[in-house]
Amino acid sequence: MKSYIFVLFTVLAIFVGGSDLRADGLSKEHLMGVDIQPTGLVPRYPSSQNCSPLTSLYASWTDVDGSRRDEPHSGVDAGRFGEPILAPARGVVIAAWHANWGWGQEGALLIRHTREELGLHNGAKYYYSEFDHLKYEDIRSIVEGAVIERGERLAAVFRPGGNKRYLPEVHWEAWEIDDDGSTTWHTNKFGGRYWLNKTGHLIDPLYMLSRNAPVGEDGSVEILVYDPKADYGGFRGFTYILPCPKK
Repeated sequence: MKSYIFVLFTVLAIFVGGSDLRADGLSKEHLMGVDIQPTGLVPRYPSSQNCSPLTSLYASWTDVDGSRRDEPHSGVDAGRFGEPILAPARGVVIAAWHANWGWGQEGALLIRHTREELGLHNGAKYYYSEFDHLKYEDIRSIVEGAVIERGERLAAVFRPGGNKRYLPEVHWEAWEIDDDGSTTWHTNKFGGRYWLNKTGHLIDPLYMLSRNAPVGEDGSVEILVYDPKADYGGFRGFTYILPCPKK
């Protein structure tokens, strides 16, 4: 009887399209970390590969250089200078633009993924990936409406505002969006553009990286590296955005 129940639970988990419960019973809502709530999720890199690491996690108060932030982190930071940034899934470009958050002018890129493109059967209708601290010259030729494929090179890791006083990083945010048509554009006090969506909610990118494999009891998420030879027809969620060469 116990074996039957286990099999039934496993089939149900696969059917709904993801591993929404951690081994210790934490809920989907906790793992998502909606609107910058701590999730306890941490990356678990493949032992046979030398992954470029995440350097500051979601909802963390610690910055890349070890200093304390003024507010909890709205995404994850990662990467070494000049490394390629890879698309985490298929999607469509919403915008590539000049941004400025007070560190200097930089490039930013926003990609929309549908639930179906992520292989999910439930959840929000759309998901956004935003990438900040890019070199604008890397993305200036990317046009609105362009289709981006999983693993496609988007840009290279740069610095906030291109300012050498800051360590290299790409800032990656993941959003759940119910109404894509509610996105509006504005200009901040530094002259940089930014977007708002009243139906949007920030979530932990590591949650989206965990949709294809169970989260460990310790909160660890297996980092699934993009493989150009793999078939992603039945894949759920995101693949990693940075290179992981073999050791």
